[in-house]
Amino acid sequence: MSTDITNFESGLEVDSAADTFAANPDPQLLRDFFGKVEIANFLVPYRDKPTNIPLLDVKDKGKLLPIFSSFAAFEKSPLPKDKAIIMPFSRIDEIVKRSEGQINGIIINPHGKSMIFQRNGGKATEKKQGELRLMKPSFIPESIAAALRNYLSGCENVYSAYILWGQKDSEISPHLFIVIDFDGKREEFFPKVAEALRPCLHEGDNIEMAKADFKLLKAAEKLIKPVYKKP
Repeated sequence: MSTDITNFESGLEVDSAADTFAANPDPQLLRDFFGKVEIANFLVPYRDKPTNIPLLDVKDKGKLLPIFSSFAAFEKSPLPKDKAIIMPFSRIDEIVKRSEGQINGIIINPHGKSMIFQRNGGKATEKKQGELRLMKPSFIPESIAAALRNYLSGCENVYSAYILWGQKDSEISPHLFIVIDFDGKREEFFPKVAEALRPCLHEGDNIEMAKADFKLLKAAEKLIKPVYKKP
């Protein structure tokens, strides 16, 4: 085993990132951390040869590729400590992409304070709308949900609204995707909704809105309960 492996340290503060994100689940924090992940190297375990990488079957997440930010984190794993290689994240991401759905994402430091990045955001909850994937969010900022409810409750032409996650292939992380069932023109209504949400947004936040049609409404209903429904 190479001494480079035993001394390996990516420089990523995974434990503190996991604690920070748990206390403040802000999408921008996740994007910032993922930006560091993209340019880092990791320890990747293997079985008999480097091309045979073990996967972890994680409940509600699917099959994830385990990687480690340091040899100290790797030592917590029950896997053999003489079978791991240093690999850039770009190569790891390529392995996930080429698995054709057999690998659902990666898990950093699975035997400690871990971070999970799913390529398709999950299995059963994923719905496709063209190139956009709709997903059940793991969290919704309450300030945004409250502002949306407060504004829509004063609108006679609104029937329901859903806050989802949406992600395109070109995006490294999902963004908030709001589906609103209403009567009227998008170009007249959505700027007013955006103005109502503006005080809740931070720099870098990305929110997309869509007027519900039958297909989109049914997809949203299957994923999550409405954040607003007309009495």
